[in-house]
Amino acid sequence: MFDVEPGVVEMVSATVDSMRDEIAGFLSDIVRIDTENPPGRNYRRCAEAIGDKLKEFGYEVEYLSVPAELLGRLAPLGEGLERVSVVGRLEGQTRRPVLHFTGHFDVVPAGDGWSVDPYGGLVKDGRVYGRGASDQKSGIAAQVFAIEAVRRAGLKPLGTVVSSATPDEETGGFAGIGYLVDRDIISTSNTDYCVITECLDYDKVCIGHRGTVWFEIKTFGRKAHGSMPGLGVNAIDKMVKAINVLNSGVRAKAESLVSSYPVVPDSARRSTMAVTVVQAGVKTNVIPDECRAEFDWRLVPEQDVDACWDELVSALEGIRRSDPEFAYSARKLLETPPTIVPTDTEVVSAFLEAGERVIGRRMGFSVSPGSDDQKFVVQKAGLKQCIVYGPGPLNLAHQNDEYQPVDDLIASTKVMAVAALRLLGYRREKR
Repeated sequence: MFDVEPGVVEMVSATVDSMRDEIAGFLSDIVRIDTENPPGRNYRRCAEAIGDKLKEFGYEVEYLSVPAELLGRLAPLGEGLERVSVVGRLEGQTRRPVLHFTGHFDVVPAGDGWSVDPYGGLVKDGRVYGRGASDQKSGIAAQVFAIEAVRRAGLKPLGTVVSSATPDEETGGFAGIGYLVDRDIISTSNTDYCVITECLDYDKVCIGHRGTVWFEIKTFGRKAHGSMPGLGVNAIDKMVKAINVLNSGVRAKAESLVSSYPVVPDSARRSTMAVTVVQAGVKTNVIPDECRAEFDWRLVPEQDVDACWDELVSALEGIRRSDPEFAYSARKLLETPPTIVPTDTEVVSAFLEAGERVIGRRMGFSVSPGSDDQKFVVQKAGLKQCIVYGPGPLNLAHQNDEYQPVDDLIASTKVMAVAALRLLGYRREKR
């Protein structure tokens, strides 16, 4: 890593402060673009808005679209809509090291119950409001303006900066950063450090995430008239039995394990399993012959996906052996192993030091309660020098009246700028 001279941190910080309205305004602009996923609306419009800003700041920009023949596999909930990412490259004096900032611009559906327009981009009382303001268009704004602040402060990174924005993280990321990894846009051969600007709080360095198993169970019965239920087999009753067994056995055992890692919030240091969808029945007076339920199971880093799945299937098989009328099917909808990176890497050290110099105190570590795009970079691309760091408050993700505090956005932009200088080196531009 490179030393950052005395006075440079103050100079860069002052530059970021001077850009406060510009940074908040850009975040407001991209929040106004409705990129709800599913299905994935307005992706190209948002990618081009980000790409235009990168071009303005001197980046070479390209857009990468998932081929139509892959959309069904990589974006099954996308209704055939385009999946496009934007990648900007700012060459330094040397081609290496390369620091790749990346964030996702898709957002979960806004839903009802907002007191402000979720796509109005309102800036009021030191906050930017809207769906995606925290999760995680704020991270994209910070990564774009962090390097621009370095330039405006009269400095030029020696190494190379790549800044990308991708879709589909909210539905797994396979057509977003997963596709970039498949295309070797991010690999150990061309990237030294990767920072995913997801909303994990401006004063924490995130070193990983819990695992995820989304799964579906179907129970099967036999139709009958509602007035004569004894002539049928109620599939809902069988699902209730399955849920009760999972709650008292598999879930209870999983939740008894407390992770040694700093998963946030504290309640997420235990494995969690939630029933999130239940569908059954066609009419009030018809005994249902099929019931379908979806479950969201989050695994702490100490758990193994395959072992957990085997335990779940074993519990369902136990019901089948004790109840001859219990018929079921079970399948995984999404599987993500837990991801953890070392805490003693250069990228971690650079951000901890930058945080201390900008914020005035040492930042803590965190582990995300959900999964994120880090899984592709660490597990598939094999890049261990990868952290998650962004300005968005984690507790505002997916909430009504979601907002981004501008103070946090500015602080995070400063941290990213100083950490980039530490990782890439710099020289002063002649004026």
